[in-house]
Amino acid sequence: MKSRAVIVAALVVAIALIGVVFSAVQTCWAGASPASAVNLSRPASPALSTTLPRLRVLVDDTYPPFAFRDEQGEIQGIVPDLWALWSARTGIPVTVLGMDWGEAQRRFNAGEADVLDMAFWTHARDEIYDFSKPYATVDVSIVFDSSLSGITDAATLRGFSVGVKDGDACIDFLAMRGIDTIRRYSSYEAMIDAGARGEVKVSCIDRPPAIYYLVKKGLEARFRASQPLYSGQFHWVVLKERQDIRDIVTAGFNLVSPEDRKKIDDHWQGRALGSKIDDTVLRDFFIAGGIICLVALLQLIWVGMLRRQVAAKTRELTTALNGLTVSEARFRTIFDAINDSILIFDIETGAVRMVNRRMHETFGYAAEDIPHLSFETLSEGHPPYDRTTALTALRDATEDSRVLEWQARHRDGHLFWVEIDLRRVIIDDGGPRVLAMMRDITERKESADNLTRTIDALTRSNTDLERFAYAASHDLREPLNTLVRYAQLLDLRYGSRDSDISEFVGFIVSAAKQMMRLVEGLLEFSRVDSVGRGFDAVDSGRSLSVALGYLSNSVVESGAIIHTGPMPVVAADEVQLIQLFQNLIGNALKYRERSRGVEITVSSRRSDDMWEFLVEDNGIGIDSAYLDQIFVIFKRLHTHSAIPGVGIGLALCKRIVERHGGTLWVESTPGVGTVFHFTLSPPPEDAV
Repeated sequence: MKSRAVIVAALVVAIALIGVVFSAVQTCWAGASPASAVNLSRPASPALSTTLPRLRVLVDDTYPPFAFRDEQGEIQGIVPDLWALWSARTGIPVTVLGMDWGEAQRRFNAGEADVLDMAFWTHARDEIYDFSKPYATVDVSIVFDSSLSGITDAATLRGFSVGVKDGDACIDFLAMRGIDTIRRYSSYEAMIDAGARGEVKVSCIDRPPAIYYLVKKGLEARFRASQPLYSGQFHWVVLKERQDIRDIVTAGFNLVSPEDRKKIDDHWQGRALGSKIDDTVLRDFFIAGGIICLVALLQLIWVGMLRRQVAAKTRELTTALNGLTVSEARFRTIFDAINDSILIFDIETGAVRMVNRRMHETFGYAAEDIPHLSFETLSEGHPPYDRTTALTALRDATEDSRVLEWQARHRDGHLFWVEIDLRRVIIDDGGPRVLAMMRDITERKESADNLTRTIDALTRSNTDLERFAYAASHDLREPLNTLVRYAQLLDLRYGSRDSDISEFVGFIVSAAKQMMRLVEGLLEFSRVDSVGRGFDAVDSGRSLSVALGYLSNSVVESGAIIHTGPMPVVAADEVQLIQLFQNLIGNALKYRERSRGVEITVSSRRSDDMWEFLVEDNGIGIDSAYLDQIFVIFKRLHTHSAIPGVGIGLALCKRIVERHGGTLWVESTPGVGTVFHFTLSPPPEDAV
């Protein structure tokens, strides 16, 4: 009886094995993809096919594997296949149009399509779109050049120009975190190409297309990706007022079974091929053959089969154990190679469970000390760096990164500053833990404190200098005016008696007036930053006209011809912009070539993200040896008797341009003329 029971049990096992063989043969024999196994021939719903003549759907056509183009330019992917299945189930023709994501949103908002697919939910979109239930979740990360380090989250993007796809939800995510220095690209592929050219070092990009294009273009070694910034979910959407279309689309997708959806997903994400052979016939065939063979051979092969199974299982377990050992060694190597201190804390007690090599170096503890450490013992110990605050920080940690600055304590007792990135994780034992990455920022904090003190000192110094310049100019004006008046009285009383007296008085008056102009210029130069107003959207053409009005007498006197071109709107202090034009054009009039007519041309052109202005004359020009000296305060290339002036005008121009964040430079050919260039920023879009 026992032998018979063993045979029956073996028979059951053998039949199960035959089923496995049957499945394997099916898989190898079948030639169709899972997507082709979707039943498109099922009758369409007559109730839906009469409600809408056709459906137009817009998608992003550079988002593999969801929607992208093949070598012939045809749209393909998970989303087009789902809409093809929807069309087959409803009987309603569907046209899927692929284009750049920003263009797709603009055309959809303009009413050129019925449905927009592959959209993340955002607050702004929720105002105008009606969202479906999500059907896919996508991680969004920072992709950055491998030459960079320290890029971990949105906060570390400050100071970088971040590449984004036009219309992407990542733009809103970054803006909410104060990151507004962005460069827009039409697609993720265009963004990857720009990164390959070095045009942009840091990009916000969804992981599926990022991996696809980096590998396709052979760039995976040149770039790194951060942990996900956040995860978004794909929805199809309709405009708020089109509830009728939403109901039809929802009803259509209710006709698509989860099995059909899975076959489409499996097709594009690499699952094994399915079978076209009838399962029941093939299964019955193998079961019948197996039973016939087993009845004759079962008693002969049972022991050998059992031994082989035991040996195979032993080899399998050995291989798995070796794999785990190798994996653990690889993990430990990577764990210890990271340049930041890594600690894993118990979320309830704050006890340290695991650390890397860098932690030993940073905090000075040996391996045997680790079981006795906690977040509290590694902290300064007084609020806000005490036990209560430490445990609260651990318990408040989530799966999203949270960064805070903390005052830590070394084993020898000295304190230092660290930046901590806290994140809740699940370790292999299933218990909740907090992963903390700590970086020593003591030097950075000290540098920041020193910089703050230096800025405060410079601010006080500049204020004192401004007050001194104002007081000096005010106190000097009255004595100089008195000197001029009394010198002129001397000339009136005694000039007629002696011509030398009149000449000497003229020298005194001229020198005093030159001194007054010098004092006033110095005061004006010192107060450029302090009295300047905020920047507004200023019409530079209007400012140029005002400056020319102030110079009208000089223009008429010199017979100059002034040419002006179209002038842009810029972000500027209008008073200082007028002064800038007045000084540069006045300089051209002053240094004109007397032997020919004076021509001055003022024009502008776009240069990258700035407006470049050109003030060109046909004057005497400047020798190249002196081009760097003309912007130095009080530096003059001619004597006062040859060409009047105090040497402050161009220095003042340079200071005004630099206050506006621009650059001033000069090109000149002696005897031909001079061109002064300066750049100004366009105003923000919302200020125009």
